[in-house]
Amino acid sequence: MIDLPPWAAPNGCDVSLVDFGGYLQPGLGGQVQRIDRMGNRFSISVSFPPMPSKDKGRILVSRLIRGKTEGVRLEFPLLSFKPGSPGEVRVNGAGQSGRILIVDGVTPNYAFREGQPFSLEVSGQHYLHFVDAEVIANATGQATLSISPMLRVQPSDNAVCHFAKPMFEGFIMGEQWSWNMSLEHNLGISADIIERG
Repeated sequence: MIDLPPWAAPNGCDVSLVDFGGYLQPGLGGQVQRIDRMGNRFSISVSFPPMPSKDKGRILVSRLIRGKTEGVRLEFPLLSFKPGSPGEVRVNGAGQSGRILIVDGVTPNYAFREGQPFSLEVSGQHYLHFVDAEVIANATGQATLSISPMLRVQPSDNAVCHFAKPMFEGFIMGEQWSWNMSLEHNLGISADIIERG
């Protein structure tokens, strides 16, 4: 997995939910049913500001070339949202599944916000999730979170949850990847990335 440099902050980002579920639509006017399947994930289309080819642009292109086959990891943009000091949030108990995640190690009375992104790190791989509803951790730093999408892997006890700096990782989509070289000696760089799991 290739880490993008911390200075490679996107200036634009389109986020998509990749849904593996479906709908059963009866032919005779019955009720539509939703079938959920584990594995929903996110894809992002990121663009970066023009970068000088002599230094930063050259390095970012090199990382993305390698990331085409090895995968890339970058910080998920929080824009103006400030997560504050959530603490060292960890999974509290092995074998969890579904859309509920029990955590501990939270700063006492920390407020998780609806729509707050975080990445769950399991065996070195990050999985992006969002908090479904506001929850306030108790005085001992424990909380039960409703999350979307549902867990794609069963995290081990004490798996790390990154709320202060959520990460996004995956593979660059498409059979080819390209960048723009301008006469001003800047590089125009963008990429479509889908989570690998």
